[in-house]
Amino acid sequence: MATSAFPASRSRPAPANAAAGNPQGSITYVLSDSALQSLPAVTSNCVALHFQFVPVNSKSPPKSFEFSSKSADSLKEEEELVSIAIAMGDSKANSVVLLLEYLSKRLVVDYLKKLFADRTVAKVMHDIHRAAFWLKAYGLVFVQLAKCVDLQLLYENTVDREELRADILQIAAHCSSELNMAHTAESFKAKVKAVDVAAWSRRPFLTSVLITQLETAKLYLQCYEKMEAACNASMQGAIDFFTYGTMTSDRWTNAIENQGHHAIWFDSARDNQPRSLECLAEVAYKKLFVFGSSALSLDLPKLELQCELEPLLKLLPKEYQDAIRAIDKYPAKLVDICIDVGRIPYVFIGKRQREVLMQDGSTVSKETIDEILRKLGGEMRIGNDNRAGIDRQLHRISVMRSKTDEIYGLTMRVGRALRNAACALTDLLLSERHSSKSVLVLGHPGSGKTTLIRDVARCVSETMENVCIIDTSNEIGGDGLVPHACVGWARRMMVRSLEEQASVMIECVQNHTVETLIIDEIGRKAEVLAASTVRQRGPRLIASAHGDFRALIKNPDLKGLVGGSQQVLVGDAAAAKSTNKNKLQTQRAGNPIFDVIVELDHVMRGQCRIIWDVAKAVDCVLGGQNYSFETRQWDSTTRGVQVLK
Repeated sequence: MATSAFPASRSRPAPANAAAGNPQGSITYVLSDSALQSLPAVTSNCVALHFQFVPVNSKSPPKSFEFSSKSADSLKEEEELVSIAIAMGDSKANSVVLLLEYLSKRLVVDYLKKLFADRTVAKVMHDIHRAAFWLKAYGLVFVQLAKCVDLQLLYENTVDREELRADILQIAAHCSSELNMAHTAESFKAKVKAVDVAAWSRRPFLTSVLITQLETAKLYLQCYEKMEAACNASMQGAIDFFTYGTMTSDRWTNAIENQGHHAIWFDSARDNQPRSLECLAEVAYKKLFVFGSSALSLDLPKLELQCELEPLLKLLPKEYQDAIRAIDKYPAKLVDICIDVGRIPYVFIGKRQREVLMQDGSTVSKETIDEILRKLGGEMRIGNDNRAGIDRQLHRISVMRSKTDEIYGLTMRVGRALRNAACALTDLLLSERHSSKSVLVLGHPGSGKTTLIRDVARCVSETMENVCIIDTSNEIGGDGLVPHACVGWARRMMVRSLEEQASVMIECVQNHTVETLIIDEIGRKAEVLAASTVRQRGPRLIASAHGDFRALIKNPDLKGLVGGSQQVLVGDAAAAKSTNKNKLQTQRAGNPIFDVIVELDHVMRGQCRIIWDVAKAVDCVLGGQNYSFETRQWDSTTRGVQVLK
């Protein structure tokens, strides 16, 4: 029988071809403002809401059932909220489907505000991040959530603390083992099928498409009832609507602030295990009432930019200093100062943002270069790598030389420390579970590798661990005998020349009882071999390298960091299973030196991709498949650490 479309009438029983999937006896399809205004008050003591999102102009539409969908990994993809399904706990009451394109935004907001604030009705939802962010744009700004429960939070808090983003199928599978559901999780999963966007763009809507939303909402109700019964039967007692209502309300607020993304923080009482931000905030609330803590909410650290520009600016002529100070917000913006003989001096204050220092067109003289070098301490301060620094500062001065070894140009890079930059990696750096894992930080130039490495050194060393930095160009700890305070308790070994870095790495392990060895940049084959030697001797390695993950696998000098690659001849059966069907296959040659890779985004500051299983990821890339990673965002605008994927 062909799938029917629902008529323009406001209310009717589900059509015969969909009756088996009808979660309640009748369905009210709300197509007009008058129909919305005339909806009767909710009489059920419990309802479930399902928010249906549909991609706009997407080539890869989602499943028609939202059962299989995990919340949007990124809201950068265009999507829209098309309908809201409300399933009633009372079998005699009509279920409701709000079709938003036909309805006034103001009336929809008024209806939801009234429903959310009703203390006589429990509201069950699942993964409210997108809905909160989308409905804010719809006009739902100041909302009171009374007796609202997000099933994800309930599942995380009562079933599995390590599962922060449980999809509805996971929750249903947990519940269906003891609950005789009308539809089991397996039967729902069997019905999941892809639909193209045309099914949602068709008018009138297909009845079967809308009924699946109500089946989803009904599943929310069934899971909630089962979990409520389990709580009643256990030592936990009945579901506390104050606790879960507060957590759900916090999630709604956080989702708006984090643009619809899930936020986490780390539970220091449980080995820095990642938890949903709202769950840890709930622990803080309990401390307030039980122990009289003065903290009203979870106290999160803030990013603190540490930069002392004066020692660098004092090297420059006064007219250059004045021109730099005239730049708006120069302490935060200034990146590089470029001074070349015979050319106009200029600075970079961001990507492709150049500002000249002399508006009258005056050029740099050789005497100006010589005077800057004199203030720096003379040419003897410049190392074999053509770099120099300022005592106990993070700034770097690099020189350009002629063929006769004469200095004619200076690049003065502003060094900054960003305290708490490593907070996004707290579980990776500090938990016992990951304490033996070596970490490689990848990124393009200017992506923030050194800034992150500095705070990693501080973060790990403050745990009483013996941390040592191999500081080849004094870029991590700054110039001079005493390292900059930003590295915490970490010690550092200086390297006289780039060629000696590999031998100093091994010397450090042999002589200084190191538990964690930090190297700012591995860029040559000798350092790869040294890293392998160090790893075999026991210490944890934390290092950085240029590039991205796929490029690293192809780099002939550095691919050993992730196990290397080799070509092998496979049999017919193995070739048939491969992506390219070729008998000559490229496979990983050995075990990676680094267990985890943190890849920094060179466009989005504060965003990183964590590859938790490097060996498996390398195998996937060599096999022509996609690899798994987790994307996190941590900057001054986020509440907690956003988990994007």
